[in-house]
Amino acid sequence: MRESASLMMRGDKLQPELAAALEGGEAGAIYEVYIHKASAEDAAFFLETRAKVQEGLADMESGDVLDANDAHAELERKFGIAIRR
Repeated sequence: MRESASLMMRGDKLQPELAAALEGGEAGAIYEVYIHKASAEDAAFFLETRAKVQEGLADMESGDVLDANDAHAELERKFGIAIRR
């Protein structure tokens, strides 16, 4: 089995995820799409990151967020550096 491939696709035939990555793309344009099989480590990192982003979005939806000044103060305490000017 091949580990990678490249193909040409019209913009209006792109999968929604690919169109979103192009911020919509042009319907009549031709795009070269390159794909390759991710390593197990890269796939695990991607899935972990996606889960954290989804968790953060859910927190935002429920109003469970910090005020910017509170967030800065927490980061300053945690890392011992001033991040505000």
